[in-house]
Amino acid sequence: MMRLMTLKQYMKMSKPALIRKIMKTLRAMPKQRLAIVCYNITKSKLPALRTIRQKALPKRKTKRKFSRKQLAAQRLFAKRARAGTLRKRRRR
Repeated sequence: MMRLMTLKQYMKMSKPALIRKIMKTLRAMPKQRLAIVCYNITKSKLPALRTIRQKALPKRKTKRKFSRKQLAAQRLFAKRARAGTLRKRRRR
């Protein structure tokens, strides 16, 4: 069984020793996994693509909520408008 080494331990190894270790691992790796590793390495070298941000959709206006008094006044106004008896109210 192979023990996991720390990054510090790998840093202490020489470059040829590291290459030998990597090559040994790569040879044992299945072709599909190797292809994925190769793809990820290539992808990491590409410049980061800027994602195009979509504009947020405009918010839908929600129905206005009227109080009971307002609704009653609207009904009364509509009733008078239909009857043709609309008169200006005097304000005190």
